[in-house]
Amino acid sequence: MKRKILFVDDDQNILDSFRTMLHSKRKEWKCSYVNSGAEGLKLIEQEPFDVVIADMRMPGIDGADFLKKVADIQPGTVRMILSGYSEMQALLKSVKYAHQFLSKPCSSEIIINAIRRVTGLAHILNDESVRTVVARLDALPVLPDLYIKISQELQRSEPNLKRVGELAEGDVGMAATLMKVVNSSFFGFYENISSPVRAVILLGTEAVKGLILGVHLMEKIDLSLLSGYSVEELWKHSLQTGYLAKTIARLETTDEAFVESCFTAGMLHDVGKLVFVTQMDSLYQPVLDSVRQIGGPIVDFENNELGVSHAEIGAYLLGLWGFNENVVTGVHGHHAPARYGTGLTSALVVHVANTLQHELGYPESNFIFSPMDMEYLAAQGMDERLPDWIEACKKHME
Repeated sequence: MKRKILFVDDDQNILDSFRTMLHSKRKEWKCSYVNSGAEGLKLIEQEPFDVVIADMRMPGIDGADFLKKVADIQPGTVRMILSGYSEMQALLKSVKYAHQFLSKPCSSEIIINAIRRVTGLAHILNDESVRTVVARLDALPVLPDLYIKISQELQRSEPNLKRVGELAEGDVGMAATLMKVVNSSFFGFYENISSPVRAVILLGTEAVKGLILGVHLMEKIDLSLLSGYSVEELWKHSLQTGYLAKTIARLETTDEAFVESCFTAGMLHDVGKLVFVTQMDSLYQPVLDSVRQIGGPIVDFENNELGVSHAEIGAYLLGLWGFNENVVTGVHGHHAPARYGTGLTSALVVHVANTLQHELGYPESNFIFSPMDMEYLAAQGMDERLPDWIEACKKHME
């Protein structure tokens, strides 16, 4: 069945350009084009759409109000706004009805990749239990300025990694974090990295985006609301899981893009917890209380109390924010790798890395961590690889 995409923009020239750039996708997608929010709402009331992309500045009903109405009528539709940078800043602070923001002007490659990514993640983005929990958030977490600027640079037809590094260098806190991470013994680089530009090149753009996002979310947590909850310990666990995922992936493949995705997914696998404790302290507190009383695993209490876990929430938001599919599925499946079938997947790698970090990093802990799915590993024929993975991870943890 064809995916149905709706474009809404009051500029006919822009609509014509969308029509031209997506002509080659006519066998895959059914695209509709209207030049006002009112016309768009008429279509929304008549038929379902998978994705709606609207301009921010339109007469009558602007993009934000339009997408709010779309959310009411078709809550399962993925909603995107096209806007300039200054508009985007305001939107990120006030609008929770747009899932994703694309900066203007936007190339055909960016549009096509964005649509393909969100439709490919439909099983995550259309999860009713996840959408129900997200709807209870006061607002979607605000993406940091640096993240937006770097994402805009990466959306260019020829992105400049030097420029990405210079942007990171302009943020003193982020530059320090980059240097700390890239010079960690986990990476084993034989040189001391002193330039954010060099760090970006060595870490990869997805990893840099992940670091920016993780650090930003940590800074927004009000620790006074979370007595006894160590955000620093969570971030340490997340970074080390990323390192171990990278180590395991490197043992199994030479695909550097996959390895980078595993590192990023490992680093962000618990981003859903950061969202919970940032914006759902009152709802998440019963989960934390139950874990303290009984001992874990925390994912079981999340499912019992909220009907969804940090894995689903984290994957949902990362999918909307534009991370690649291997990162999103690695986060989504890190407690349930069987969701993603056979072979070497990012979900399998992060699942193993997460479990090993708990076992190697907290050997004396009384907390009950989620166990490794040995039955699944055996079904993949990868249980035989586990001793090598453990040995390599032990070396890094030491």
